[in-house]
Amino acid sequence: MRLAGVGISVLSLAAVAVWAARQPAPTLPHEGGQMASLAAAILVYALATLARGERWAALLRRSGAHLSRPDAYGLTVVGYMGNNVLPARGGDAMRVVLATPRAGVSMRTIVGTLLAERLLDVVTLLALFAVLAYGVLRGIHAPSAARLGIAAGIVAALALAALAVLRASRHRPAAGRLAAYLAPVTASTLSLRGRFAAAMLAATAGIWALEAATYLAVAGSAGLGIEPLEALYIVAVASVFVLVPAGPGYLGTLDAAIIFGVKAVGGSGSQAVSFLLALRFVLLVPITLAGLAILLARYGGFARARAGAATT
Repeated sequence: MRLAGVGISVLSLAAVAVWAARQPAPTLPHEGGQMASLAAAILVYALATLARGERWAALLRRSGAHLSRPDAYGLTVVGYMGNNVLPARGGDAMRVVLATPRAGVSMRTIVGTLLAERLLDVVTLLALFAVLAYGVLRGIHAPSAARLGIAAGIVAALALAALAVLRASRHRPAAGRLAAYLAPVTASTLSLRGRFAAAMLAATAGIWALEAATYLAVAGSAGLGIEPLEALYIVAVASVFVLVPAGPGYLGTLDAAIIFGVKAVGGSGSQAVSFLLALRFVLLVPITLAGLAILLARYGGFARARAGAATT
């Protein structure tokens, strides 16, 4: 996974660099109003991160974990810091390692809460992308519905095939042992039902609304005039792209996604590059510095966390 992520990042970044070199020189935020928009973007992104910590705390409580709210918030920031500096989403491994001794549950249970987070994000983002690209923002540049339908059909077929294999082998002893081993991993996802599922989906929608507000503020600082719905579309595109394995800081994949999204809503090449540079600063620099400070002050430093992550 690490090698694949690095390879994807190198290829994506090379393509982005070749494209960006052919665009007019970007304009970075420098005026008072632009700098104020940049500061507002950092503040809103901090609120989105706190909301992610609160959602994780709810999933942990539902799974029987006893991680404190300050730890849920702090480790969320540390995890983002790790994802920004380690390949293959190494920050998630850091979260698991540091949360397990404090939560009173197994490492597999903590992993299960992260999988539930990913599921909530994927469902929300794909629904958002479909509604905006093929409904509200008609005429926007997007993959054809037929291609998406084929892709969805393939995913559904694979899921049905996996379910059939599981049903056919459920009476085998090895399958029973595997199911018992994976039960803590799937428990958090299986708990997403009824009112709790509705509450978690609503919280996830709120998180991505804050992300869109962050993108909108960054657009204002970079001289890119977009509407709130267009900011939501760029968020959906970028977040789907970064699900692909990549190097530290989603190098290459995030850049390609932002350029695609900005061009899709009518932005110029120069505006796309300006927006990308400002957005990368907002999404990566403050949270990485904050995560490093929290890691050093509360969790024993980077070397300890990374050594533990290497064993997962």
